[in-house]
Amino acid sequence: MASIIRIKRSSGTEKPASLAWGELGYVTGIGSYGGLNQYKDRVFVGDDGTNSIPVGGHYYTSMMEHAPGSVAGVQNTRNTDGGIVAVMDNTRRVDQWNVDNLRLDLNTLSSTDTDGDVIFSTDGSGHVNVVDDTFLSFGSDHDAMIEYDEDGDNEVKVTGANWQFDNYVRFGCVGISSNIIETKAGCGDLLFIDPYPDGLSNEGTVVIKGSLQVDGTTTSVNSTISTLNDPILHLGDLTSEKTVMADVAVGVNTITVDSVVGVNTGDVVSGPAGLPVGAGAEITNYNETTKIITIQGNTTAGISTTTQITVSHAYDTQTDRGISFGYNTSSGTSNNKTGFFGYIDQTSPNSDAPSRAWTYIPDVNLANSLATGTRGNLDIKGIYYQTGDYNTHGVVYFDENGLQTSTNAAAAPALTSKQILTAITKNNLNISSSVTLDTGDIIRQDNSNAYGVVEAGGNLNVISVVGVEGVFDTTNNLRKEGENGTIENLSVTPTGINVIYSNKPTWTSTLDGGTFWE
Repeated sequence: MASIIRIKRSSGTEKPASLAWGELGYVTGIGSYGGLNQYKDRVFVGDDGTNSIPVGGHYYTSMMEHAPGSVAGVQNTRNTDGGIVAVMDNTRRVDQWNVDNLRLDLNTLSSTDTDGDVIFSTDGSGHVNVVDDTFLSFGSDHDAMIEYDEDGDNEVKVTGANWQFDNYVRFGCVGISSNIIETKAGCGDLLFIDPYPDGLSNEGTVVIKGSLQVDGTTTSVNSTISTLNDPILHLGDLTSEKTVMADVAVGVNTITVDSVVGVNTGDVVSGPAGLPVGAGAEITNYNETTKIITIQGNTTAGISTTTQITVSHAYDTQTDRGISFGYNTSSGTSNNKTGFFGYIDQTSPNSDAPSRAWTYIPDVNLANSLATGTRGNLDIKGIYYQTGDYNTHGVVYFDENGLQTSTNAAAAPALTSKQILTAITKNNLNISSSVTLDTGDIIRQDNSNAYGVVEAGGNLNVISVVGVEGVFDTTNNLRKEGENGTIENLSVTPTGINVIYSNKPTWTSTLDGGTFWE
C-alpha cells in the first residue's frame, strides 16, 4: 500500500501551541486577518525553538487567484477579508492602483471618497514639478491650459478659456482686487503703466476708454505736445468726487474718504442711496488728518468701501482761476519765470482793477491759489465795447483810476488829453466853383475813397482838408458826409491838388488835427 503522510491538523481557531523542528501543522476553516479566524486556513512549520511559524495556506494563495495585471473588479471569495495581491502582467503593469482615497486608473488620478481632495504635497523644500513644454490642462476638452514653453520663448503661457480671479491677485509689487489696482506695502508709492516693450520709456500710447478721474493733489504732464478735443476747458470745480475708504454703517454721520482737499463746511454730499438728502447732507465738519467728514444727518443704509460720493461745493474760496506757465528769460535757472493769465477773484496789489477782473502777469507770485505781481502788456488788433458801454463815434480815454472808457453822447468836444502828438497830412483841393462848408465837415471822393476833415469853413474855392487818408485825384466827384450818415453831393471835381504836408508831427487836442464833434 501507498504511504500516507499526515501533518498535524486542527479545525479550531488557534495555531499549534508548538511544533517540533521542521514539523508541519494546518488549521482549517475560512481565515481572516486578525480576530478569531486569524490562524485559520494557514500552514505552519516549527522552527528550532518549537515555535509555530506560518509559511502558507489557502488564505494567502487565494489572494493571487486572478489574472496577472488585474486589480479592478477582482474579488476574493475564499477569505473573509476579500483582500488580493496585485500580480503584474508581463509588462509590469496592473489595470488600477488604489492608495487610501487615491485611485490611479489609465491616465486619471482621482479621489475615491465623495467630494474628496487630491493634494500634491512635498516634504520640505521639494517641488511638485510639471516638466518643460507640457501642459497643465483644465476640462475634458482642454478648455484652459498652463505651459512652461522652454523650447519657445522660455515663458509660462496661459491659454484657452478666460481666467477669473474672484479674490486678490498679486504680481510683484502690484495687487489687483475687485476693481482696484494698487501697490503693496513696502513697494513704494509709484505705479507705472508702460505700453512700450523696452521698459519705462516715453514711447507708446496708453488708451483709456471712458471718463478719467484723478484724485491726487498734483497732475503733471511731461509730454511735448498736449491736445484736447474739448471746445471749452473748465477750471475750478464746483463738484468733486471722493472715494469711501471704509465701510459706512447704517445710522451714522461720519464717512472716511480718500481726500478732503477742497472740502468746506456747508458743502453737500450726494450719490449713494444711503446718504441723507436736504439739510442732512450738509457737511458740518471735516478732519484733514483722519480724512473723516461729518454730515448733519445720519445714513439710512450701509455704504461699502470704494463707493464714489459727490461733494457739491457751497463756499466762496476767494481764490483765483487761470493758467500759469513757465519760461526762461535768458539762460540758467536763475532766469526761470512763471507767468499767469486768468481771473482774479479779489482786488490785489499792483492793480486798481475791481474784483473778478481778467489779467495777465508775466512774473507772478502764486501762493494759496492767489496770483499777484505787476501786470503785463496786451498785444491785440482791436477792442470792442459791448452795447451800452459806448456811443457811436465816442472817444476812448482813461479815467482817474486807469480804467479805459469812452464818451457817451458828449455835447461838446472831448479832449483825450491836454495835447496829443499825431502825424497829420494836409491837402488843398482847388475847385472850379465855390461851395459852402463848415469846420469839421468830412470830405470824401468817389472811387478813390480818399477823405479828410475841413480845417476852416466858409464859401470856399480852395478846400483845406487835414487828417487826409488816401490820395485825392482830379477825376472823381467830391461829397460831404453829414450827421447821421447823410451824404451831400457837392458836384465838383478838384482841378488841382496841393499836398501841403504829409504825416507832419502836430500837437493837437484831437486825433484828426481838427475840431471833432460827436
